[in-house]
Amino acid sequence: MAMLYAVFGVFAAATMVSVTMTMASSTLRQSQSHARSGRVQYLAEGAVEFAKRDVATAIANWLPPPTSGSATIDGVVVPYTVTATGFNNIATDAAGIQTIVTGYEIRADALENGMRHTARRLVNAEATPIFQFAVFYTGDLEVNPGPNMTLAGRVHSNSNMYLNCGGTLTLNTNYVRAVGEILRRRKDDPSASQGHVRARKWVVNPFDATEPLNYVVMNSHTQMNNLGVDNESGYDSAFKAGWDPGNDGSYAEAGDWYSWAAGAPLYWGQPSTYSNGVGSTVLSGVHGVKEAAVPHIGSVQMYEADPNGAYFYDPSTGQYELAAGGAGTHSPGYYHQNAGLSIITLADGTIQAFDADGNDITADIAAAVAPASIYDARQAGGASGSIALTQIDLGALAATPHWPSNGLIYAAHYGAGQGTESKGVRLVNGAQLQTPLTVVSENSVYVQGDFNTVNKKGAAVIADAVNLLSKNWDDSKTAGGALPVAAQTTYNLAIVTGNTNTVEGGQYNGGLENLPRFHENWNGVVCRITGSFVNTWTSKYADSDWVIGGNYYRAPTRNWSYDPAFNSVANLPPFTPMAVTAVDVCAW
Repeated sequence: MAMLYAVFGVFAAATMVSVTMTMASSTLRQSQSHARSGRVQYLAEGAVEFAKRDVATAIANWLPPPTSGSATIDGVVVPYTVTATGFNNIATDAAGIQTIVTGYEIRADALENGMRHTARRLVNAEATPIFQFAVFYTGDLEVNPGPNMTLAGRVHSNSNMYLNCGGTLTLNTNYVRAVGEILRRRKDDPSASQGHVRARKWVVNPFDATEPLNYVVMNSHTQMNNLGVDNESGYDSAFKAGWDPGNDGSYAEAGDWYSWAAGAPLYWGQPSTYSNGVGSTVLSGVHGVKEAAVPHIGSVQMYEADPNGAYFYDPSTGQYELAAGGAGTHSPGYYHQNAGLSIITLADGTIQAFDADGNDITADIAAAVAPASIYDARQAGGASGSIALTQIDLGALAATPHWPSNGLIYAAHYGAGQGTESKGVRLVNGAQLQTPLTVVSENSVYVQGDFNTVNKKGAAVIADAVNLLSKNWDDSKTAGGALPVAAQTTYNLAIVTGNTNTVEGGQYNGGLENLPRFHENWNGVVCRITGSFVNTWTSKYADSDWVIGGNYYRAPTRNWSYDPAFNSVANLPPFTPMAVTAVDVCAW
């Protein structure tokens, strides 16, 4: 009997072990299955995000969105499709900002280790004319003026935003956004958190003078310290933990501070007595701010690489030529291709001009176009050496029959390089424009004298670098001579320009306050700009570091503002580029 019980006991124990092992194996398989299922879902959702980016980028570069494509995520290729839903609309907010909205359905199918997941999402591609932003940067936006400065209009960075000031920086807007972080310090000197920065509490229409005008200070490092609050660089994205000396978890009592993530939407939200709407002026990536796609630098190039292009570079002539049978390697950049008037300067200095149909009109506009040169101390590194220019007299051009009917002039030089080989285009006699005008160059553009001040129209300059010369400029500047004295000058134009990059803890690129480049002694002299300030690429040719003082320049008294006329699409410059975001509507 004892032996029999022992046998039964062993059998029972073995059965229990077997059941336990089976259950454990089943649990493991279920766990592995859930893990594989979660991973394949992650792959499909990730591919949808790639597709959203591709749709936004295509629209920003004037291309039809892809109908299909694929994303490689963790080594797995996930195909996706994009289908237009037929939804098209122009949305106008209370401030008059207009956005073109187009609907798409995106589907991504992920397959891995026998597991499949399909992600579907409806998205709206929202294209906002880029000149409806007062300031738009694709890289880090740095604002570090010495004297007081006011920015009115939407301010956006696709990266980080660094706010600092020698005096007071005032953001009179309902839109201050950064996809990355908003930091209350300099980028080139992280220890410098200075001056006063204040932003307006949110209202529906900041351009309406009847709306309440309430500002909240974005405290610096010192200002927070003076309040007894530990902080890294002030009240900004680095203020992650909040401040609750009472340890009661409320963060709403006197002396408490919400973390940046929780506090920014509250502190810069609508005034307490405001009943017209709900929103917040200052938001960063932690609040869900998304990147807006914009045209790439190739759009301003004379020719850009294209495996299906009809042109090729001929080293024997030093220029691009039509390829036999159309089997070329390059195509004209977007602006060059669409220009109503193209002015091209060959490597030997010969100037050629063409109308929209490619007809040679060089002789017809000879009185309006001429070679010139300029001493640019920044590009010369303070030494001698001049930059070759093509000068366009806009007043004289208006007297010919070849003012561009579509309002787009493209002008560029062959053989451009860095330093004094960067070459450029100078616009003179532009106080009165015949029609709205956009001038584009892959080189530097120098705008001389009052511009677009008589019967103001929509106008823009898009270039590798945009330089402003006062109406006192007379080409007398030399490497060893005195710094010319500027005279008060007004420019009514939007600017899209390249810039150099600030090195963290090192070289400063001049910031927004020096985005347009100067070459005179502007000390105490007003430079008035009404328009929009956009930086979407790194300068390719005019790539010398920012320098102030000496024989370079002295900063002006800046009277810069957004042009509220741009709130209406009808007043925008011709061929205004778009900032495009893809916004989720629903998913299943």
